Amino acid sequence: PAAKTALTITPERGGMITGFTLDGDEYIWTRRPNFSECNRPRFGVPVLFPSCGNPDGGVHLFDGKAYPMECHGFADLCAWEVESVGPDGVTLILESTPLTKFLYPFDFTLLVNYDLNGTTASISMTVINEGDVPMPFSFGYHPYFIASALENVDFDIKCATCSENAKGEQPAAPEKITLTRKEGADNSIRLMTGVKSPMRLTDSGSGHTVEVAFDESVFTNGVLWQQDAETFVCMEPWNGWANSVNEEGKHEVLEPDEALTSEWTITIEKV
Repeated sequence: PAAKTALTITPERGGMITGFTLDGDEYIWTRRPNFSECNRPRFGVPVLFPSCGNPDGGVHLFDGKAYPMECHGFADLCAWEVESVGPDGVTLILESTPLTKFLYPFDFTLLVNYDLNGTTASISMTVINEGDVPMPFSFGYHPYFIASALENVDFDIKCATCSENAKGEQPAAPEKITLTRKEGADNSIRLMTGVKSPMRLTDSGSGHTVEVAFDESVFTNGVLWQQDAETFVCMEPWNGWANSVNEEGKHEVLEPDEALTSEWTITIEKV
């Protein structure tokens, strides 16, 4: 209350943040009627697991078998359960099922904790391998931030490479990262590696400032994305890449009973 902030979590809609307000001003973008549909959420702050982006051919390859996988995995399509609510926030849980194992043949538990302290929301995820074989995966997040107009948004981001295509050799990043639309394109994208924490955006139209901070050793990649004629920009911390689960040495691997915990934060301000 002292900070005049509120964080909204919707367990049944991908276990994700669906609102973050400061003094009644919303910073998270919602697409309607997508919010109440059963298809992929393209709004809020989707959780990406067990992959980021779209794997080559739309499949993951495990032990010589091909398993269909949608863009960004399936965690954002699932209803999560509330594990606990307490002074340190709310913790949600997602566990493997026969349906998830049709897509991803591993036994897992995901625990995501959301906490709010002042104007900063903290998001922590623990991935646990509940099976008896090594479990490969990547993960990330896809936050949609409200923007008055793309031309009003200024980014403060430092990274090693920046391009519009994840394939091939990645060019060195320019001194100033921008997100502009090509004529005739329906979206704009920047794919970045070696991203430094934090990433910031400032919207001169609304006065909104958003800072995304993270562990650089975990979230090594970042994505900026905007769809034409929509009032949002996405500033995304990723642990993986589009086809990284299929590429040796480019994804996480947990041994049986092993766990990995990661954390990142969103801080909102009005200037």
